[in-house]
Amino acid sequence: MKLVLNLFLVLLLGIGCQSASTATDTTKKDEAKIQENKRPKNNDLIPRGIDVATTPELIAFGSCAHQDKPQPLWDVIAKNSPELFIFSGDNVYASQPETKPIGAQYKKLNLIPEFRRFREHVPIFATWDDHDYGVNDAGFDNPEKDEARREFLNQWTYVRDSLAMGQKGVYHTKILGGVKKKSPTLQIIMLDTRWFRSPLKKIEDPANPLRKFGPTDDKKATVLGEEQWAWLERQLRKPADVRIVVSSIQFVAEEHGFEKWANFPLEKERFLNLLRRVGPKNLIIVSGDRHMGTIAKQDVKGWGTLYDITASGINRVSDLDEKDKSYLGDPVKVENFGLMKIDWTRKKINFELRDASNKVQNSLELKIK
Repeated sequence: MKLVLNLFLVLLLGIGCQSASTATDTTKKDEAKIQENKRPKNNDLIPRGIDVATTPELIAFGSCAHQDKPQPLWDVIAKNSPELFIFSGDNVYASQPETKPIGAQYKKLNLIPEFRRFREHVPIFATWDDHDYGVNDAGFDNPEKDEARREFLNQWTYVRDSLAMGQKGVYHTKILGGVKKKSPTLQIIMLDTRWFRSPLKKIEDPANPLRKFGPTDDKKATVLGEEQWAWLERQLRKPADVRIVVSSIQFVAEEHGFEKWANFPLEKERFLNLLRRVGPKNLIIVSGDRHMGTIAKQDVKGWGTLYDITASGINRVSDLDEKDKSYLGDPVKVENFGLMKIDWTRKKINFELRDASNKVQNSLELKIK
């Protein structure tokens, strides 16, 4: 009888322990679920939409944001209350084996608190450069281009509605404003300098290892491809008071050994001839890629003065000792972004390159013709 009683007590204790353990496990699971629900999810980010009926007066722009590094600059940009942000490429870095798949890198970007806050309050226009295209310095022969395009359109969903039926690449445009009587219009043209681009001419120069690429002598080489060139001319023929042409790579600068339009001399001249033939007024180029901020100037005979404003990068910067005859002022070699302030009444545009403390490092004032 005593033995039976002891066995009964052991059984009760076992059930009690198991119940307590189960209750503890359930509590831990509930707490973990609560904490998990508190974390931001990629798919619960609702981006601020683009109001095409309103003509903006303050536009921010920048490039080169590595998703594995902090991005405090978004809060600094937000302090200026921009109505729009232009992302000119390298919006994530997905060109190395450890940064695959591309979609996972966009998810990381969307989980960065400063970026999330910014995107929920400020509309973003975007094009890509090589790192969010999936392969460093890549062009039309990129084997990952279809995946990169699919993930780009998943991230920047407004672009889907901006593409022509059956269009390749990600080039697109928007005209903002002009709805109300006599209200000005701003045209933003987002070029794609990757999808169609011919191979670069590589340079082997042991004395100057930073000279990676040089001007090609291939007369058939292209940056934009025929389809995009024809599209670009059509866009430039549309009426607009001010135009921003966004190129992920620099257009004006010619002396450095990295990617630039000058690596394709005939393509660069084709763009300048297009300006001469069509005659669009108040056209400015915005670019990225270089991990430094610059303002470059080129006088275009038969058209006027062309400016190329490079803002780069959000958290990727270079300390290269670089000079170019086209640069106005010294390159900005700290984290930087650009501001474009348009005074439609006084017909003035102010461009500023600002650092992480929101201090102006370089600036340019233009008149609206």
